[in-house]
Amino acid sequence: MKGFRRLGPILVLLMLMAAVPASAIVSRITLDKAIHPLTEEYILAAISEANSKKTDLILLIIDTPGGYVKNVEAIQRAIIESKIPVAAFVSPSGARAASGGALVAVACDFIAMAPGTTIGSAHPVSGLPIPLNPANPTEPGQEKKNTKNDDVMMEKVINDLTAHLRSIATIRERNVEPIEKMVRESISLTEREALDQKVIELVIGSEGDLLAMLSGKRLKRFDGTFTDLPAKLEGVETAKMTFRQKVLSGIASPEVAFLLLLTGILGLFIEFKSPGLIFPGIIGGIAILLYLLSLPILPVNAVGILLIILAVVFFILEIKVVSYGMLGIGGTISLIIGALMLYRGNPLTGEGLKFSFILPVALAFAAILGILVYLAIKAFKNPVMAGPEDMIGRTAVVHETINPTGTGKVFVFGEYWTAESNEIIEKGATVKITAVQGMVLKVEPVK
Repeated sequence: MKGFRRLGPILVLLMLMAAVPASAIVSRITLDKAIHPLTEEYILAAISEANSKKTDLILLIIDTPGGYVKNVEAIQRAIIESKIPVAAFVSPSGARAASGGALVAVACDFIAMAPGTTIGSAHPVSGLPIPLNPANPTEPGQEKKNTKNDDVMMEKVINDLTAHLRSIATIRERNVEPIEKMVRESISLTEREALDQKVIELVIGSEGDLLAMLSGKRLKRFDGTFTDLPAKLEGVETAKMTFRQKVLSGIASPEVAFLLLLTGILGLFIEFKSPGLIFPGIIGGIAILLYLLSLPILPVNAVGILLIILAVVFFILEIKVVSYGMLGIGGTISLIIGALMLYRGNPLTGEGLKFSFILPVALAFAAILGILVYLAIKAFKNPVMAGPEDMIGRTAVVHETINPTGTGKVFVFGEYWTAESNEIIEKGATVKITAVQGMVLKVEPVK
């Protein structure tokens, strides 16, 4: 009896501890870049990890201009198949879920937006640098026919994407009409418009407020079942990119990729002009390889690349051909236009690089490349200095006293040579080379 009395308080404490619910775990994933293969890899891995850990909620923070349809659909599929509910939050204020970002949000179990955010503009665009069906000028009416074919191809893409979104929005019990207009008419909605038109479920100010509101809430899943969220959502774990993903994500910036391309061209040019320097070649090779890594993420316009190569050719010809600066000016113009076109029309970069960024970079590149070419040509014009005959008549400094009965050392052309003389010459004196016999110099003091 006494033992039970002693164990009583302990049992009561254990029962109270068991009655207190454990803090729920929220897996936080950030989609704040363009949607491309690297973004898909990161989000899919984060969703998979959250499911393996059996967290209570996946919170997807969205602020993206969109991206490739293929990668967007892979993310949608992962969200729909996730055993853990996924809540999308377009945040912070000023953020947007544009294009592919809107499609990803629509696939989520719950959508919230912060004040001052937008969602929409999901009309697909082609990432190709040329038309889908280039016209053949030799055939009358071919251009109009191919333009019509391009329109048909794009219409097929739009119809397919619209049907896909209608299906998801219907199951998610969201208003299909404005979501369809996001694709067909490229409309964009503010947070209030999206809430009024039942595209989203909530407008809320902060992430903490959103988790507090979702605590204890019942969410309907894609398969029609319901999931009751824990009464307290507070343990947030942020899914981080791997080191490799961080590096590639940095390269995926159009500005960084463009600088890598120019750095690679400069480094390889210096190495080819002055073989043996090694360091410029290493830097140039690494820069070019890193730039090539960005191509699957940021496909370039072929015409832009050709214009940049043409600019380099013009800079080299400017030194060899008397053009009174015309080739240099043409090279600079070609480089600027090529940079402007390099990523233009890409669904990730929109209008591509900004002119305010391109102009100073292009002028600096043109100046550096011009100076390097000028120095290389000037070096080629200098007389060749090789062979012992060239040493005769030149002066040297005595490093070790020279005696008529022996030899001494002199310093010339950055090297120490054995020297002979018919008279004593003290260390530090200046001598003139009169003859070369094998590896021995004949010298005489400079009077």
